[in-house]
Amino acid sequence: MRRTFSQAFASLALILAAGVWPSSTAGAEPAPLPKFVGTDVAQDELLEVISSANSRSFKPVGHSSVVLRMRTVARVTAALRVRTHDLPDGYRYEIAAYRIGRLLGLDNVPPAVYRRANWKEIQQKFHEDMLDRRGAVRRAVLWDEDGSAPGAAVYWVKGLRSVGLEDKAKWQSWLRGGEIPPGKAALARDLSTMTVFDLLIGNWDRFSGGNLPSDRERQRAFLRDNDRAFSTPLLEGRYERLLEGLTSTRRFSRDLVHHLAALDETSIRNELSRNSSQHSSPLLSDAQVADVLSRRSVILSYISALIEEHGEANVLFFP
Repeated sequence: MRRTFSQAFASLALILAAGVWPSSTAGAEPAPLPKFVGTDVAQDELLEVISSANSRSFKPVGHSSVVLRMRTVARVTAALRVRTHDLPDGYRYEIAAYRIGRLLGLDNVPPAVYRRANWKEIQQKFHEDMLDRRGAVRRAVLWDEDGSAPGAAVYWVKGLRSVGLEDKAKWQSWLRGGEIPPGKAALARDLSTMTVFDLLIGNWDRFSGGNLPSDRERQRAFLRDNDRAFSTPLLEGRYERLLEGLTSTRRFSRDLVHHLAALDETSIRNELSRNSSQHSSPLLSDAQVADVLSRRSVILSYISALIEEHGEANVLFFP
């Protein structure tokens, strides 16, 4: 099925070569990275703080993997996702997903950066109300001989709200051409972007519950918890579900598509290499990078076909 879909749209030649993407970013200077939603701080500044600030406390959150809410002396909180026996590569994929989000110019993928976890530090600063979970955390983590383990520090977004976005029937009509309620245009754009982003990185776990929250005003969606992305190979059933999310969407962000058109192997590898753990453990394998690029072609082929059928203004509907 995957091969059939790709071949069906390959004949469209992505329209890129024909120049249908006006003002494409290919070859142009990259636009400044937007500040993360709800902050007045550059994303690189957030990364610097959560990667290096001294910790104040650790509190386990979630149930499917080891994630610790890490408060820092800099008064910036992070979710520390540590390497585990069950999900040894999840922390790397969280960082890789953020880095690809940067290449797409996104402002709603929480900043994520490499940070080592130390058991002695965690043990000493473990939240006093959660001491009964300390042993389980220690057993679940895949520690190195020195008592430390690699992990991803992910910016902690305050005030998240669950508004039932896992119920696709509530909003899919917005992306197919239906009327968007007043004040929901930015949210609709985020949900459209999600269908592209999740297929691109192979994140099949978005709708397992709680992975698609909004801000306090319920006007933006956050694309967080990307630790199960980049499966190689991506199982066909999961691929088909992601593909269905894309092909159920008829409206896309013009800015996102321009960034996607400029994405290539060099830009991906350069962006991934900015992570401080890259020298010891690459974030993505060669096969995973190739899969991202293959899925990129599928996405652009589909959007190209929509433009041919419905016109650019109707398809590149969002800014």
